[in-house]
Amino acid sequence: MKSGSLIVAGVLLAASLASAARAERWEYRITPYIWGPTLETSLNIGPNPPVNSSTSIFDILDGAFLIAGEARKGRWSIGGEFNYLNLGDNVPVAGLDNFASWDLKGTMATLGAAYAVYDHENTRIEALAAVRNWDLDIDTTVAGRTASANVNWTDPLIGVRYSQQINDRLRATGMANIGGFDVGSHFQWEALAELNWAWTDRVDLAGGYRHLKVDFERGSEVVDLTLTGPYVAVGFKF
Repeated sequence: MKSGSLIVAGVLLAASLASAARAERWEYRITPYIWGPTLETSLNIGPNPPVNSSTSIFDILDGAFLIAGEARKGRWSIGGEFNYLNLGDNVPVAGLDNFASWDLKGTMATLGAAYAVYDHENTRIEALAAVRNWDLDIDTTVAGRTASANVNWTDPLIGVRYSQQINDRLRATGMANIGGFDVGSHFQWEALAELNWAWTDRVDLAGGYRHLKVDFERGSEVVDLTLTGPYVAVGFKF
């Protein structure tokens, strides 16, 4: 009888350890998404006067690829995103009778880590630290004169992320970060709010609203970008 109890206890302990090991395994998520912001730009390139624009990104979009990813284990997570954009627009310029044009092609890539300073029941609060690289090829044409520049910079970011599990399938998330600090750009900040619905154990559907602003200046090159608008995403877990 005693040996039988020991066998049962051993089986229960092994099952418990196996469950704990599974809980501590890395979990991965890949999330392609579509973001439809209003884009406000102020581009001062070379000898040309500033070219300003405010329009929906879909009106000026020539190409895009947006994807995010995350790996999580316990309180720790590592994640990032990659954006490729190819944009162009014609805009009036103050003091001139004709239109100016601008073209922007490039990438924004972010890599960072987070640690859950609070993780209890359905609530998780994480501190974030990351770096974000911008690599942009920009042309402005004013009164027939074209000025071109490649601007590349990397910013440190710090922030916080809050997640609340509303029920078995629905989760709300809020995130905010700031960065730049004259390391790369003068300043940038970002905020988003998201609702995530677990369609299956492996697939999530999400929608939210995101604001991103960056101010960069180097010599005669000034790039001010503001992107504000909704997004939808599909997350694949494995």
